[in-house]
Amino acid sequence: MQDLIKRLMDRQKVRTEADVQADIRQFLLTAPLSLSEGDIENIVLESPLGDRRRIDIELGSAVIEVKRDLRSGKTKDEAINQLAGYVETRTNQTGRRYVGILSDGAEWLCFNLSAGKLHQVSDITIRNAEDDLPRLLAWVEGVLATAQNISPTANEIAARLGAGSSSHALDRATLLILYNENKNLPSIKMKRGLWTRLLTSTLGTQFDDTDELFVEHTLLVNSAEIIAHAVIGIDVKQIDPARLLAGETFIDSGIYGVVEQDFFDWVIELNRGQEFARSLARRLARFDWGSVNQDVLKVLYESIIGTETRKRLGEYYTPDWLAEAVVEEAVQQPLQERVLDPACGSGTFLFHAIKKYISTAVRHDVPVPQIIQGITKSIFGMDLHPVAVTFARVTYILAIGRDFLTHPERGTIHIPVYLGDSVQWEEQATDLWSADNLVVQVEDNRELFTAELRFPEILLSNAYVFDQLVQSMADMASNRQPGSKVPSMSPVFRRLGIQQASHQTVEHTFRIMCSLHDQGRDHIWGYYVRNLARPMWLTRLANRVDVLGPVVA
Repeated sequence: MQDLIKRLMDRQKVRTEADVQADIRQFLLTAPLSLSEGDIENIVLESPLGDRRRIDIELGSAVIEVKRDLRSGKTKDEAINQLAGYVETRTNQTGRRYVGILSDGAEWLCFNLSAGKLHQVSDITIRNAEDDLPRLLAWVEGVLATAQNISPTANEIAARLGAGSSSHALDRATLLILYNENKNLPSIKMKRGLWTRLLTSTLGTQFDDTDELFVEHTLLVNSAEIIAHAVIGIDVKQIDPARLLAGETFIDSGIYGVVEQDFFDWVIELNRGQEFARSLARRLARFDWGSVNQDVLKVLYESIIGTETRKRLGEYYTPDWLAEAVVEEAVQQPLQERVLDPACGSGTFLFHAIKKYISTAVRHDVPVPQIIQGITKSIFGMDLHPVAVTFARVTYILAIGRDFLTHPERGTIHIPVYLGDSVQWEEQATDLWSADNLVVQVEDNRELFTAELRFPEILLSNAYVFDQLVQSMADMASNRQPGSKVPSMSPVFRRLGIQQASHQTVEHTFRIMCSLHDQGRDHIWGYYVRNLARPMWLTRLANRVDVLGPVVA
């Protein structure tokens, strides 16, 4: 392998372009890239496009253009233009996202296609065969995404999905282009605005309100939501992207509060966004997410969001060994005590609290359905950061584990991790309360009008009923034809046992949600309302907890 690399990196004049092409193909065949038999058979030299043009090397969804020496004159610019035509043609022919790779054996460049033009997203140059071979292997595998059954250790996640990886560079660049092309769509503007409003109110001047950060958060949340499906054994490569990022598969499975429509599902509103989600799912499906034994999502977050940004925002993630030790000391009676981590981050303390609950329950021969119900009624999390909340919800189900989640007798599951500022929840409860109603402002003063979503206090006494009510309202609003008659909520009231005294207020709120849908701004309000309500629910004396997790000030 090293002899092959030495030949590739030696840009001497005596070699031909055909020599480089043959050596790159041999590298792809012999390198430990975990290619399947089908992949190996489909490494095609001089692959025909159908219009007399030929691709130097084609592998999977990658088009590789080979030159003898990219340092020579206009060779690189001309090759990029040529490669753009190949990538665009293959993308149009197949409907899949194709990437372009340009190489002379020593220099490797990866490109993403947008509006008929290639944008460079990652590169690597080989100068020493022995030292640079591992870097080249990681770079190529990240672009091709060929390895399978990867153990999701901290090192593997950082190396293959982190900010320094070619795969992250490719995904981030693709998502940023999609956002910039569509950011003026009303629904995307609304979700971007709510994201800004939430993080500005909680983080103040430390919050860096940029499109780049919004896109970075979108990529993180989309990744976590896809991982959530893989945790319970769902083949994410076969699921429609809209169902993946809307959490419909979870709802069908009777698991609520893990994946839901939020600030970051704008991707699935776009045709090219859905293809991006498919590509991201294929990349994440390479990992064996059923074998996790720690909070791995914090590793992903820390490897993408830089140290300086996290320091400025006051984001500190607890090592697993310390969280495990704290839980062991603080939770003395796991089957009897209620535990809340009010600044749960990615869910490290929740993970170890759940593991302790399960091990204790198994020793006492508690049936699986009772174990799961006991966990979700005893261990709670809250955080003010929407990315952290999504991560913590996925960490929560990682801790429960695939065997329990897929148990035939497990019953309905509600994951109790909520979006809210626990340090100020009493103050927020006062701000959101008016005339015995929870009141959520739909618009701020910069908009043309202000509307309020109101929910009577009595509805908050049962958190699960409240969640189902709001979800039903959001579903009915979004499924209704814009401008059509607003349907009655009576069937929902009967199904959930909601008392007559609340009907008029809820019906009025539902009409406002239907109006928002007519303007292209709908389902996000279900997510927003449910999460704002939960801190108020936890202020009730009946819902007090026995063990309060550590809050880093």
